[in-house]
Amino acid sequence: MILNSLNEARSVVINTLAGKEKGLVFLGKTFVADKSYNSLDEAIAACRQDLDLGLAVLITPDANKFRIWVLVPNQMILQAA
Repeated sequence: MILNSLNEARSVVINTLAGKEKGLVFLGKTFVADKSYNSLDEAIAACRQDLDLGLAVLITPDANKFRIWVLVPNQMILQAA
């Protein structure tokens, strides 16, 4: 899903098995930041494999770039920081 702005999401910091991570809560699901790309087309192409596997992915504008966010299952979230 592509979000036009972050007004629809809530920023959080969570503790996962990988450590503290910046996250977004959107529609009750938690996503963590992945890579940023210069264009929307690049971001979509980069997450195509995740989408084909059925994983939930968000793409948001981030300054002059587009950031990919990937869904984190609740079982991997140790606690909100």
